[in-house]
Amino acid sequence: MATNRPVWGIDLGQNALKAIRLRPAGDMVEAVEYAYIEHARILSSQQDPAARAGMIAETMKKFLDGHNLSKEQIVVAVPGQHTLAKFVKLPPADKKKVPDIVKYEAQQQIPFDMEEVIWDYQIFSHSAEGAEVGIFAMRREVLRDHLRFLSDLNLEPLAVQSAPLALYSALKFDGIIGDEATAVLDIGAQNSDLIICTGDSLWTRNIPIGGNHFTEALVKTFKLSFNKAENLKRTAASSKYARQIFQAMRPVFADLVAEVQRSIGFFTGSHRGVKLARVIAMGNAFQLPGMVKFIQQNLGMDVVRPNSFSRLSASEVPNAPDLLKQLGSFGVAYGLALQGLGKSQITSNLLPPDIAKQIVWRKKTPWFYGAAACLVLASGLVWSRTLMDASAIAAVREDPAATSPPSFPIEEKEFNGVKVPEPAEAALNILERGPSTTNELGYANAVVAASQHLSQVEQQLRSLNDNEARKVKDIADLETYKAVWPKLLHMIHSALPQDELTRAMAEGPEQYLAAIAKEPFRDRRKRRVITIDRMYAKYSDDVMSLFNVSVGKGPAPGMAGQPGATDTSSGPPLPGFVITIEGRTPNEGAFAFVDSTLVARLNQMGPKKEAKPGGNDAGAAQDLDSKIYFDRVRLLNCQPASFGNVAGHVGITPPWGGGGMAAAAQVDDSKDPVTGESMKTDHVFEIKFVAVLSDKSISSAPPAAPADPDLGF
Repeated sequence: MATNRPVWGIDLGQNALKAIRLRPAGDMVEAVEYAYIEHARILSSQQDPAARAGMIAETMKKFLDGHNLSKEQIVVAVPGQHTLAKFVKLPPADKKKVPDIVKYEAQQQIPFDMEEVIWDYQIFSHSAEGAEVGIFAMRREVLRDHLRFLSDLNLEPLAVQSAPLALYSALKFDGIIGDEATAVLDIGAQNSDLIICTGDSLWTRNIPIGGNHFTEALVKTFKLSFNKAENLKRTAASSKYARQIFQAMRPVFADLVAEVQRSIGFFTGSHRGVKLARVIAMGNAFQLPGMVKFIQQNLGMDVVRPNSFSRLSASEVPNAPDLLKQLGSFGVAYGLALQGLGKSQITSNLLPPDIAKQIVWRKKTPWFYGAAACLVLASGLVWSRTLMDASAIAAVREDPAATSPPSFPIEEKEFNGVKVPEPAEAALNILERGPSTTNELGYANAVVAASQHLSQVEQQLRSLNDNEARKVKDIADLETYKAVWPKLLHMIHSALPQDELTRAMAEGPEQYLAAIAKEPFRDRRKRRVITIDRMYAKYSDDVMSLFNVSVGKGPAPGMAGQPGATDTSSGPPLPGFVITIEGRTPNEGAFAFVDSTLVARLNQMGPKKEAKPGGNDAGAAQDLDSKIYFDRVRLLNCQPASFGNVAGHVGITPPWGGGGMAAAAQVDDSKDPVTGESMKTDHVFEIKFVAVLSDKSISSAPPAAPADPDLGF
């Protein structure tokens, strides 16, 4: 995508449009133009769509009144809260095979139909130990809605990038982040992006707290309109009521820091040896007096707020002092323009394919005119040559009937109720004895037609045999494994909590409502309940390899240290199913509750005898019968969101966390169908495990659930 032409980076945020036009200047870049235009009002997903579109159109009009974009190259951002980001470690493989492996991984990790999303990936590192890859996706309809501010003006972007990745590109290019582990906190109007950078890789999480939440706290405390509260927030430092203003905003400060601490804690827990010592502060919210100090004291890290970009020259841009004053809010736009210039380490692109094709065709249009002129010149020569060849062929064809290729209808005979195609005798006779005509052209046509006919018959016979063999295998597999599913369902059902509340759920809605009316079940977060929403499975003759690929652990099991782990890397391939369970729980224990109940109890249901580590004998393989292997539970801590719906109540709005656990997801304020309660604080989880198949696992009875006095057994 590298270019020597200037490129606009446009970040259309909730509060304002930030745009900067850069051109290359050796190892640096030079700002040519910029724009910072606030919307008439802060945009919100709760606004009427027509009113929201009108405000965006008004902002764009102000922008275009001062800048002509008709022939410009543009790179735009999409919000991090609308982008799924999944970071996985791929197994060791040839670099040429990485795209196929990533495609498979994307199908497993993206919780939507692949036709509904636009996705791309970024390779952060590739070595003999495997590749670290980021998979980024966005729902097609949401992406189109966000790009409408350009399409309505017949403007086509060169690339579309997630805002956190664009910010990473800017900070990496400018040397603000290097090889040491660093956290970046970018506070926007509605959401904040946390980016953790380690060397050449990164991890992101969206936090649903932004500058507007501070304003809303003032609205609630002082009973002001939103605009007045926003102005009060911006002038808090000089207000005589500064103490009361900051006291009103203190709960939002605390919530933001708690979310950042929780996210950093998860990351460091899944990336052993990584120690963060510095936070880069980005976004206009850090202009609030005391914000930097508050976060620094609570996180115990240095918080640095950049006031310049060392590799950006802004001396020639109009109103350069104003740009430098607001530079902290231009990080995303800066990174977008860098990607357009080919100076960014991030190359992934969420540009819809149809727009990309339009751009390619438009660039090729000038060449079509030249090609058309050449075609007109060449057609005269071709036409005259065609006339000469036609005259020569007409002279050879003394008997038109003799030169026509024969037709050979396929006949069918029935054997044991199956119709089998049989070649016509005429085709065989032609190949054995030759055609009856002496005309050279007719002779050749007849031989070719007979050969093609017999090839067609051969393909039909092969297809018929393959289909019959496949049917026989499918029927045999159904008969062989028909006892497996009741066993698995029994295991999962037995592993669920079985206390008074769970039994009331099984009896019916009325009994359940009566049970939750009692203490302590009145508080939804105190209920020890797990609900399974979905379960699906995939079979493989080498199930451990399939499992490890699906969780990004490579072809070897790599399960050491996991509950119930047994090393099968040196043993023979084992047939079985990779089973995925998706469910939810309202319990405040979240991951710990699911881990100590459902996961722990399933893990105890394997065989008592363990395989010897590194064993190669048949006995070691038999020890694995019906063994359960667990990946880490992936817990989605749900927060309010403005779009999407999965499994009836969960809208997946990434980013996802690394290490097998999703760091965050967001949901709309859906209601419990039985109690009518809000489910926005419920926790959604996913469990992957392996069920190994053998004669023993097929014929044996389901294992009994272990006793658990804490759950009422």
